[in-house]
Parts: sequence; C-alpha cells; structure tokens
Amino acid sequence: MPQKQLEQQIQDLKAQGYRFVSLDEYESYMKGELALPEKSVMLTFDDGYASVYTQVYPLLQKYQVPAMIALVTSWTEGEGKPSDVGTLLTWEQVREMEASGLVSVASHSHAMHKQQAIDPQGDRNAVAGYHLYFTNLPKADGTTESRYETDEEYRTRLQQDIQKSQAVFCEHLGHPVRAMVWPYGIFSGEAQQAAQAAGMDVMFNLNASANNTPETTSLSNSNRALLEKSTPKKEFQQDLTGNRAPIRLAQVDIDAIYDEDPVAMRENIRGVIEHLNNNGINLVALQAFADPDGDGNVDKVYFHNNVVPVEADVFNNVANAIETDGIRVVAWLPGLSYTVLAAADGSNVVQADGEAGWYQRLSPFDAANESKLVELYRDLGRYTVAQGVLFQDDLYLNDFEDVSPAAKGVGTAAKTKRLTDLSLALGAAFRESRPDGLLLRDIYDEVVLNPASEEWFAQNYADCLQHYDYTVVMAYPYMDHEQDPLGFLARVAKAVEQAGGTDKTIVKIQSYDWEKERWFSNKNFSAQMKTLKDAGIRHIGYYPNTFCYWEK
Repeated sequence: MPQKQLEQQIQDLKAQGYRFVSLDEYESYMKGELALPEKSVMLTFDDGYASVYTQVYPLLQKYQVPAMIALVTSWTEGEGKPSDVGTLLTWEQVREMEASGLVSVASHSHAMHKQQAIDPQGDRNAVAGYHLYFTNLPKADGTTESRYETDEEYRTRLQQDIQKSQAVFCEHLGHPVRAMVWPYGIFSGEAQQAAQAAGMDVMFNLNASANNTPETTSLSNSNRALLEKSTPKKEFQQDLTGNRAPIRLAQVDIDAIYDEDPVAMRENIRGVIEHLNNNGINLVALQAFADPDGDGNVDKVYFHNNVVPVEADVFNNVANAIETDGIRVVAWLPGLSYTVLAAADGSNVVQADGEAGWYQRLSPFDAANESKLVELYRDLGRYTVAQGVLFQDDLYLNDFEDVSPAAKGVGTAAKTKRLTDLSLALGAAFRESRPDGLLLRDIYDEVVLNPASEEWFAQNYADCLQHYDYTVVMAYPYMDHEQDPLGFLARVAKAVEQAGGTDKTIVKIQSYDWEKERWFSNKNFSAQMKTLKDAGIRHIGYYPNTFCYWEK
C-alpha cells in the first residue's frame, strides 16, 4: 500500500473516532486488565520489509500511532529469502523502532513462511498449519516410500522453528518476543502449543470473521483483517464493524467431481469453482465421504485416516483449490452412518421397536463407537485443510429408536442430549488441530416449525443454536410435497426469526428435484432465494451443487 494511501487510512480512522492500541494494550484488554473503547484498532505489518522503516514508521511518529511488526527471522538473517521478497529491515532499524515505544516486534516464524506439499497430488499449503506429504523418502532397506508426516515429526518441526526464531530475537534484541503472527494466518493446535511453550502467549491469524473481545476471542487465536491496496472500502468497513457479509453456502459432492484421470479431475474442480464464483458462494460444505449410491451410509471416505477405508485421498485436492480461490471449506461428514464400522451381529447399531429410520446408524450410546468416531474426526483435523465440519442429518433418532443394548430405553430429552454431546465430542477432536474450526449441524425443517417434533427426531432447534456456530435447516418443500413451496419457506423463515436464530442459522434449499430428476429452473430457484431474503433470512445455502448457475 502506498504511503499516501496508508496515511489517508490513518486519518479516516481517527476522524471516525478510532483509538489505535499497542500490543501491550491489546493483551491487557483481552486479559480483562484494561478497558478500551468499542472503536479500537491495532495496526500490524508482516514480513519485515524495509518500507516499514522508510514509509510506515514516519507516519507512526507523525500521528503517534502504535503498531506491531512481524519478522521472518531467517529472512532478516539473510537466509532463504524468496526472490520475490524485496529489501528487508536491518536489525539496527528494528531496534530503533522498538526503542521508540511505538513499535512492538513479533515473530512471523523463523523459516515457515512457505508452502509445501500437503497431499499425494502435490497441492501446497502453509507448512506451519498442516502435516506435510513426503514423496520418495529413502528407507533403510534402500527402497523409498511416500507418506504423511508423523505427529512427532510435525511437532518437532514446529518446536525447532519457533525456538530458533526466539533465539534470533534474543541475539539481536536482547529479549524473546511474546507474539506470533502465523504465516498466511494458518496454524494448528499443535502450532499453538509450540508457540506457547516458547513464551508466545499472543497469536494472530488472518480470520476477519469477528472482532476481538475477551468474550469471543482467545489471546492464542486473535483475528486480523488483511487490508491491501485493492481492498474495497465497503469490505474494510465490514471488517471494522464486524458486520460481515451473509453466508452463501453450497454443498458440494466429491462423488460428482472425482475421476481417476487427474486431468479430468482438475477440469471438474475448475468447473465447480467457476460455478461457485458465479453464484457468490463464500462457504462450501465439501463431501468428505464416498456415497456413490446416494443412501448416506458410509463405507469409505475421501481423506487419509486410521479408522475408515479410503476411497481416494482427494479431499485436500478439491478443498485446497477452492480455498485458494478465497472460499472457505468445511468438511461435510456423517456423525453416525458408518456401515463399515457396524458389528456383524448388529449389536452396536441403532435398533428400533417399530419403523426404523432411513439411515443405518451406529448407536450413539455405544462407547466403543464414540471412541472410533472421535479418532476419525481427529484425523480429519490432522490431515485435511477443512476449516470446519458440517454434521450430516444422520444425527437423529426417531420415536421407535434406540433400543439397542447400550441405549437402555432412554427418553427423548436424553436422546437429544446424547446426540448433541456426541457431535460436540467429535467437534472437539477435530478442533485439537483446527482450534478455529466452524461447527455446523444439519437439522430438519419440522424441528424448527414444530418444536414438539423433537419426539420424532431427537433434535432441538434451541439446543442447536446454543451449541453450534451455525445450524443448517434443511428446508426442502418439494421433497416434502408442500402444496405452497414458497409459503412453506416463508413459514420456516418466520420460525427462525421468532426463535432468535437469524444470525446463527443457514436455511438450505434444494436446487434439484430428485423425484423428477431435473434441476430447478432459474426462475424457480431464484424465487426460493428471494422468498427467504425478503422474509429476513440472512444466511442461505443450497444442495446439491451443479455446474450451471442462476440469477443473482
């Protein structure tokens, strides 16, 4: 950003009544030791370019504005600097700025500001945030192997890098730093632990989804918004106020994309991304399990793990491409419908004393089932780039279920609670590696329209609003043979509003008529979207995804 544009930004923020805060003040505020006005902002500058001294520092002095700079210590030491990185700060300049009291210094890692392969296809991503994928590693017997980085190798790599960064700071500044700014804003739970062990209690990402307050944010996962020369003014104001753009969700089947031919696969991914952009999609729920027959029951998945067989390790191949295009991706994955984990005698599956449900599910009351599912979701966090989880609608029990030995005839409230508790345990396992991962859950529209239907599904809308980042209401009037589909959607919208769920609910509509086996017309689909928006629904999604697009 040119110096003149940065100066104008500082002037505009001051004119709007914003107070600029230092790293010290931010940390004290987040610990509850300091009160700050609502309009407070912190300036941060990454990488350690010389322009921070020649262009930014004079403005900080002129307006007496504090800021934080994050240095890649290997670059500042003259090691491994990429060819496209310009002139960097000298240690003498860093010491001068720090001594002024206006500039705090943070780590941007020692040598982790780079991307390497994170899957068998060679897709690259931030090395601090993910297990790497190694190809042709030599073995003791003279052969080679290709595999994922082990947990121990990953933790050791993180620890050594961060400790080296602190050693460089101690050498040149006389002290360690207490803040880490993750390269590309990407990190993991293991990375957080390594930073904390090295004395860094404050950590920053690049997630502008929420403003930082002690009630909503932890010091180890502080949000930042990326401001560039090309950032639209409207987007900048949204970042300042926390008034984010509404969610537009598309649920995408890898089954429809996957091809053994890598060239065809790349073309399919390209087509999906083109469609997502045409429709203004900013969040994708990407199928992480293989379900070619469409019955929702899982025998295999699309990501590396130690629990369920892998159809093809391609989740990252698709998700990485979508995320590179600026769209957030969460993994769409069942909670219980894993037929591959069912016992031969059926003892660990949901059993009914009447009509059974449409999914074949593991019993949520079986402790061994939970242990396996927790490990599966832990691997999802370890080995994929998913930024969250959408729990499939198989987290339900009808009024005749579950009478398996482990369930012991529990009542509706206990069934509802058990399904919620299980999903939260799975989410916690995922968040061990992805601490800022979103948790979303599919529920049925009847649960929203008629709270008494909890008896039929063991789903409770108010309960979901409390426990998940977003509740996804499956509003499929054509599947349910509603006589007035648009009127039905309007009733769903009203029920969402009355329950106070507007900000945390995504209403998902169908884009395909499964009975007539055809996509809805442009006019029909647009009418569904307009009905929801006119009724006050803020966040909208659709399923399934298609390669065509509708009117905005």
